[in-house]
Amino acid sequence: MSTHRMSKWSDGGVGGACLHALLTLALLAVLPGRANAGSDERKGTGGALELRLPVGARGSALGAPVVAEATGIDALFWNPAGLATIEHTEVMFSHTQYIADMKLNYAAVGTRIPFGTLAFNAKVLSIGDIEVTTEDAPEGTGEIISPTFSVLGVSLARQFTDKVQFGLTANVIREQVQSLTAGGLSFDFGVEYLSGFHGLRFGMAMKNFGPSLSFNGDNLDVNVQPPGGDPNSSNRTLGFSTAAFEQPSYFTLAASYDVLNDAHQRLCVLSSFQNNNFVGGNFAGGAEWTYRHSFALRGSWFGTLNTPLDAVTGETTSKFASGDDIMAGWAFGAGAKVKSGGTDIGVDVTWKGVRRFFDDTVELGLRLNF
Repeated sequence: MSTHRMSKWSDGGVGGACLHALLTLALLAVLPGRANAGSDERKGTGGALELRLPVGARGSALGAPVVAEATGIDALFWNPAGLATIEHTEVMFSHTQYIADMKLNYAAVGTRIPFGTLAFNAKVLSIGDIEVTTEDAPEGTGEIISPTFSVLGVSLARQFTDKVQFGLTANVIREQVQSLTAGGLSFDFGVEYLSGFHGLRFGMAMKNFGPSLSFNGDNLDVNVQPPGGDPNSSNRTLGFSTAAFEQPSYFTLAASYDVLNDAHQRLCVLSSFQNNNFVGGNFAGGAEWTYRHSFALRGSWFGTLNTPLDAVTGETTSKFASGDDIMAGWAFGAGAKVKSGGTDIGVDVTWKGVRRFFDDTVELGLRLNF
């Protein structure tokens, strides 16, 4: 990774003040929500979960710990601060064969501009075809729907000093099921701190912060006969409304350290803690071995600290287990990079184990560095 030194921002006081401000912001984001965050009572009460689905095969293999090691266009989803390392223009595409035959497609592009890095991304989750059933036609009406969930984002990142870089992303969310739609804005913030000591880095990311969303559309209108009215009278249209749902916000604190780093190979170990507002907190660890900057092997594991509520006593207990309700916790990946003319071409693949019922997920990624 190349480090851009900016003389205008080289004063250590600027970097220190920026880092202290971001640490304070992170504490303010985490501490007030500890009473409710991660409790079992909040499971299933949020929405816009497509915001949480990981993209970028390298990051997916390393999991949340990559927040401290995010660089280039791969960093956009995990920690937008890592976009500040882009020197020219980078492009990436990824496709994930997700659970229950769902498909997740993602594309992003980032380029260097005079005051930092500007990037754009698009994520689309396709649920597939679903047959409509009703009370009168439990076997199906013959109508087929294809719900889609999309996220479009723009990011800006800047390296303030040779040790501190910051990034932010604004996302536009759109969900559609038949004629029902929900939309809104979501914001991500990230910072990376490079200590300069044996590759020791720290990263923080606050993701999916924004107003609540709700569904609206023609499917909420129903034509019915008014109760107790004249049976010969015409039907009336009743309009229903849906409850608003919060975005799945979370905060991640991560660190990485180079156990080995010489002219031929590098071994980096990573760890993280993630505080979620709807599920239990996650602890994770990972490692990445690279050879001559052209081949890499990666792996990670995470576990979740749950606090189930006893319905009889009303007391909560703490339980730590591998993975979460869907994922088994383990992920492994590999990547290769070749140079063709003036373009670096990278290909990555990641496998993640699923706990039960569904097939494991596989993500393929392509990166281009011009």
